[in-house]
Amino acid sequence: MDGETSVIENQHNFDRLSNLPDSLLCKILSDFSTKESVCTSVLSKRWKSLWLNVPALDLISRKFPDDDVFASFMDRFLCSENEQHLEKFKLIYEVYMHDASRFKSWIDAVTRRRVHHLDVRNEICNDGLVKMPPSIYSCERLVNLNLYRVFLEHPESVFLHCVKIMHLDLVLYDGDSTLETLVSSCPFLEEFTISRDPDDSLEAVCVRSQSLKSFKLDCGRFEIDGHVVAIDAPRLECMTLSDHMSESFIIHSIGPSAKVDIDVIFNVEYCQTLQPDDSSKITMLSEFLTGLSTVSEMTISAVTLNVIHDYCEMEQLPQFSNLSYLDARFQETSLKMLPTFLKSCPNLHSVVLEFELLPDMEQVDLSLVPQCFQSSLEFVELKTLDGVDMRKKERPLRGKSNKMKLAKYFVENCAALKKLTLKESFCNIINQIKSIPRRSTECEVVMD
Repeated sequence: MDGETSVIENQHNFDRLSNLPDSLLCKILSDFSTKESVCTSVLSKRWKSLWLNVPALDLISRKFPDDDVFASFMDRFLCSENEQHLEKFKLIYEVYMHDASRFKSWIDAVTRRRVHHLDVRNEICNDGLVKMPPSIYSCERLVNLNLYRVFLEHPESVFLHCVKIMHLDLVLYDGDSTLETLVSSCPFLEEFTISRDPDDSLEAVCVRSQSLKSFKLDCGRFEIDGHVVAIDAPRLECMTLSDHMSESFIIHSIGPSAKVDIDVIFNVEYCQTLQPDDSSKITMLSEFLTGLSTVSEMTISAVTLNVIHDYCEMEQLPQFSNLSYLDARFQETSLKMLPTFLKSCPNLHSVVLEFELLPDMEQVDLSLVPQCFQSSLEFVELKTLDGVDMRKKERPLRGKSNKMKLAKYFVENCAALKKLTLKESFCNIINQIKSIPRRSTECEVVMD
């Protein structure tokens, strides 16, 4: 009896679903994968072709039996007389040069259907990357554009007035102006991410946008000189620069209280130092740091701090008066400038410090007490890495006294300190650190 009741209920639910209009059914199916929506074609005669009207397509070509089956499916879906708007189109495809014409027809069909979210991922290597057709630049309702391993030609004109999010991953360009034009021609662009390919031929990445709020640049280390990154985005709220290739970084403008994550080396070779006679690089560094001087939160890598350490030997750091949060990773040499760096952050509220190689603290002058210690610094977290220094093939100094001196520097001098958080490497001296007289009566010392 229960089985019969269940069958009746399922039939009733199916009848109720079938009573819905096609437009609503297609909207519901758009929340399923394309494979699942196609499977509904066996339910009844009415459902046989309903999937063709679903405003979303999400396909991976290698999951089809062969290329001909896949191409037939794409042609049927995109090259039919159906011209209703597409909400989403995602294609993961191995595009070879002999597919260029067919690929172009598919993308043209997608743009004619005024797609909102376009995600194209090409799964072959750089040789003979297919060109995105010009129609990509005139997709009036496009909001989200994601491209992976394709080629972009310079556009004659760009009409992308709705694009808010753009991710370009290992894309090749026919010149610097292609990227600059694309970005600057999206008046409502808010989020832009670019992961560079070593063969992308770009000498300059110029990001100029009055609307941009988030920018991320990811670029590995390649032996190429003279590359430039220029940023002019007065409303920028978040910026990540992970670029070990570019030599110059120019910040014309960013938001007044931006959050930044910096991992750049300004083309200074590993284990080498910035030279005093390199006046152009010193000037560029000065302007770059000044461009960051208004940020509210900063994460900065050890290799970047190494270059800044060399800079501090010759020039004075600007004041980071808005900086309330700092997450910095120090190596042995750059640790010597810790007090100087903190001195340039007079209103610092919270700091996370990670030390890759803790030197003999006798080499570090801890007599300087920065202004933030007197009034604003409330939260400090200390980490040290125990292991092998791969640059010197030596074991780092792990002496208790060095860690004690580091902890004492904060505990004895920070008047507003509320919490000192210590990582696992401090576990063997936690009791000694807790016994240090504290400048702040509210300070607690905890292990994490």
